[in-house]
Amino acid sequence: MGDASRFIDASESRTITAKEAAVLLCVSQSTIYRLFNSGELASFKVRNARRTSTAACEDYIRKQQAREATLCRIRKG
Repeated sequence: MGDASRFIDASESRTITAKEAAVLLCVSQSTIYRLFNSGELASFKVRNARRTSTAACEDYIRKQQAREATLCRIRKG
């Protein structure tokens, strides 16, 4: 078997734990699990553990920024 890492581009999304997602989004792990359960942050199960991806976290941030921008426009409107 060859080294699998040579096929993975470091700039691409990678799978992360809830704890890593919490650090990335600067929130608590319990907040991450609430986001998982509500469907706001995409996740998947690996046996009994939930995982997400860096791309899902980035997508969540973009959606939140767009939501905030919309709210600001409505308030100014």
